[in-house]
Amino acid sequence: MTNATDPDAEADEGIMIVAIQDNHYLAMGEAHMQAMLSDDGPYPTPIACVAFRDLAHLTQHVETGLDGLWAIHPDIIARLRRKGEILDKVID
Repeated sequence: MTNATDPDAEADEGIMIVAIQDNHYLAMGEAHMQAMLSDDGPYPTPIACVAFRDLAHLTQHVETGLDGLWAIHPDIIARLRRKGEILDKVID
C-alpha cells in the first residue's frame, strides 16, 4: 500500500505483472522496474503475475485496462521464471 505522505513509499511496494495470453505488463512496482528488467540490484520477490484470458476479461476487472502500463519483453519474463521469482495467479 502506498503512503501518500511518504514520497519513497512506492519503493516499499512489491511488483505485480499483468499477463494477457503471451503478453506481460508492469502493473505495480515501477520504482523497481530498472532493477527487475536489468537484473542489476535488489527488487522485491516474489513477483505476482496476475493472468487474464484476454483484454476484455482484464477490463471487466480493471476499468482502465492497459492504459499507462509498461510492456515487459518475453525474455525478461523467461529469466524471472527460470529464477523462480514469479508467483502466478489466475483470475476467473
